Amino acid sequence: MKKSPPWLTPLSAFFIPLLIIAGYYVTHKPFDPSFALTFTLIVWRILLAAWILSLAGGIGDRLLPRLPLHPLADLTIQATAGLGLLALLVLMVGTLIGATAWLMAILLAGMTILLHRSIRRWLVKWGAWRGVFQASSVAERWIGILIFLALTASLWSALAPPFRYDALVYHLTLPQAYLAAGKIIHVGWLMMSGYPQNAEMLYLLAMGLGGTSAATVLGWGFAILGLCGLLGWLVEEWGSRAAWTACAALFAGSTLVLSSGWGYADWLGLLFGLGCLFSLNLWRKDGQHTRYLLLAGAFCGMAIGTKYPFGMLALVGLAVIGLISRRSLRQILSHFFWFSLGVGMFVLPWLVKNYLFTRNPLYPFFFPSADMDEIRLAIYFEDEPYGGWQDVIALPLRATLWGVEGGAGYGASIGPLLLGFGLLAAFNWHKWTESQRKTLQLTAVFVLATWFFWAIGGRFTAYFLQTRMFYPMLPAFAALAGMGFLASTSLQIGSIRLQRVLTAMVIMVLAFTTLEVHLDLLRRFTPQAALGLVETEKYLERNTGWYQPAMEAVRSFPQGSQTLLIYEPRAFYCRPACTPDENLDRWRRDWTRHRDFNAIRHQWQQEGFTHLLVFRSGVEFIKENPDPKHPVESLTALEDFLTSLPMIEDLGGVYQLYLLQ
Repeated sequence: MKKSPPWLTPLSAFFIPLLIIAGYYVTHKPFDPSFALTFTLIVWRILLAAWILSLAGGIGDRLLPRLPLHPLADLTIQATAGLGLLALLVLMVGTLIGATAWLMAILLAGMTILLHRSIRRWLVKWGAWRGVFQASSVAERWIGILIFLALTASLWSALAPPFRYDALVYHLTLPQAYLAAGKIIHVGWLMMSGYPQNAEMLYLLAMGLGGTSAATVLGWGFAILGLCGLLGWLVEEWGSRAAWTACAALFAGSTLVLSSGWGYADWLGLLFGLGCLFSLNLWRKDGQHTRYLLLAGAFCGMAIGTKYPFGMLALVGLAVIGLISRRSLRQILSHFFWFSLGVGMFVLPWLVKNYLFTRNPLYPFFFPSADMDEIRLAIYFEDEPYGGWQDVIALPLRATLWGVEGGAGYGASIGPLLLGFGLLAAFNWHKWTESQRKTLQLTAVFVLATWFFWAIGGRFTAYFLQTRMFYPMLPAFAALAGMGFLASTSLQIGSIRLQRVLTAMVIMVLAFTTLEVHLDLLRRFTPQAALGLVETEKYLERNTGWYQPAMEAVRSFPQGSQTLLIYEPRAFYCRPACTPDENLDRWRRDWTRHRDFNAIRHQWQQEGFTHLLVFRSGVEFIKENPDPKHPVESLTALEDFLTSLPMIEDLGGVYQLYLLQ
């Protein structure tokens, strides 16, 4: 009998199961083509966000001097600086050349080729995670796992269609408008186009190549960098116990976790605040070298270039520099100069852009220009503080206990650990090294200065009381919490060591936050929407109520129709067929100007509006909760005006559509 070739048996062992498996899935398809497309897009958007972050890291690696930091902190500060510079590059290209998908692709590919060696060096630093995790205790590893699980919830939110308020008002609407125009322009119907837009520029780059979800995934990446930076900074000097507790304190707040997937600008501001804190700490320890002051100022300028209220970071920085210098007036003024020079370099481009577009460098504020007249300016600055002087004296406690996501006043849930352990940081002061005492002193001054400016700002306007306006300063609160935890773990109550009890508290709080954010996902059907298993319209309707049917109604009007929104600023899902009421002042402005229904209707018709969409529930809410921006006389006039128009559709009593022409 002829012997079979020696290669036949292994070849059969390979092909027989392969052919049977292939045949099985021909008749038992695990997913349809639409799911395959959705999954491919998910992978592409995550890779695109990672690509942009890597490019930012490469820019920072090329331009920043070597810094004496742990690799995780170093890669964070490099990427953070790179993000600020990349945002300005997108601004320049988008304004002077254009903002189209192919231009964004050329910019991204060209910069990657130019900086490929720097990007490779930056990527290598991520390997430091392995050493940190191996050196961590079992409890610390559990903290890391819980933070990772919590962040997966916000990643699903980032991959799903956006529905959060500010994202639909301007964070994502501005990049959408620039892509539609093919260039960065003055957007007359959205006064926020005059705001500084570092985050929106980065979202523009991502959105041009990967759609809306690519932008929100990039925003989620900012939180990953924040985790790396805070952990790396503290693990080297204070040890893994303090470092992991600081990270737990930061990510124990459900708003902080969830907002990383909303497409907001807050986490980018937090990164710039972290960079400022790093730089001031290096300046404090390195003989107060000028370059670190310049770098700290640059990060503050980038923060202001992200959101004007983040200018509080610069005030905190000046306070820290002044209190720590304490030598001669001449030296203090010199330190202020170098710090302010760094701030100015990264604020100036936004002021110049506004001046060229509107002749007002601080548009839309302070004096009439472009689409902001005297009436709109007066309305904008009509605001009142929230609460009383108890919000000054007990500010951190009230922000912790009464801060609820979407609630009045503080409007965010920051978790209990920032304050709970931060108050313990003064324990065992004498046991720390000189270097540790310097870091603790600087961090404490940073926190106290933040408290001061936060409290004072909140007495002028409720806007400055919101916790999200102080995201750039939260890393200092987290670091202080880590130091407080470490300081208290050596204490004992009888024979019970506090370390184990306090560690259990940290894990319990973090577990509750992880559970909370995942329950939020399940209630909202977010993973199903991200995977395309739930229709976008159904998902948005579930999470925005009648807003989504209202947007569908606006989009259903004949081509050429244009709908004016009244008391509804969210235009992301109805552009270009609608114009938003971005500052909730359209009706009051026109009523104040004309005091005549026919004149108002004629003006709107002249502007090309054919329909009117009124957020009826919003109007009713304002009536029941008096606001100086919306006097009763104006609201009553609106009611009378609407009775003169033919109503097309009533959407659940929440929105009402009217015909103007």
